[in-house]
Amino acid sequence: MSDNGLTGRNAPVAAMAKRNLRNRLVRLRYASPDSYPVTALLPERARQAAMSRVCYAPAQKLFYARLPKCANSTIVRTMANASRPGLEDVRINRLKALFNTLPWPREFEAAAKITVLRDPVERAVSAWRDKGHSAAFIRQHRYAGDEETIPTLEQFLIALRDNDYYRNGHYLPQLDMIPGPIERYDVGTVERLEPFLERVCMTYFGQFSGLQNVLHHATDSRKKKLEISVRERALIEALYARDIAFYQSLRG
Repeated sequence: MSDNGLTGRNAPVAAMAKRNLRNRLVRLRYASPDSYPVTALLPERARQAAMSRVCYAPAQKLFYARLPKCANSTIVRTMANASRPGLEDVRINRLKALFNTLPWPREFEAAAKITVLRDPVERAVSAWRDKGHSAAFIRQHRYAGDEETIPTLEQFLIALRDNDYYRNGHYLPQLDMIPGPIERYDVGTVERLEPFLERVCMTYFGQFSGLQNVLHHATDSRKKKLEISVRERALIEALYARDIAFYQSLRG
């Protein structure tokens, strides 16, 4: 296991300073997500969202394409606990910032690459149960036509289709946010997250401290998925056709 000498109480502070210096240098060289070669591989609509979520571990040469609504908080916490001592009690938002290290293009090309996908239908339902029920998001996006009404799933999906589909990273198709060919990635699924992360952590960090579940935004999307209508399913299939086809291929 490599901890870069960052152990004990000062580990998060020292690691963040190192990360900030690296990111400043990368941003000086590449002024925007459009010119940064890693995010330039993505559709334009996904570049800013993906750049803010880049997750790269330089010591392990490991790039994780971190996707919204795909257990990414649990994944970051689990990898952090495997990476070095001193991060166990750090808040998840701080860990995400710490791991938001921008690789240089050559580092990205040489890195081992992983990502974790979620059942696209379940993910869409989860986005509705989370963001579609959020007062702040309702005021901004007016899913049901006003600033207060909680939308039905159908209203939410129609609003995504007609107006808001690409305006927030939580709604973007999963494959849109994965830089480069998906064939270069070791792909896990939320359904079988623990064995996947155990293998990743043992391979790249040399230890696995168990799955570190982060449930701050947990929804009952798996149950709600079983209750959706034919119309709602058709809307999800139209919005996320490529994600659905690829996810089905993973399951054989």
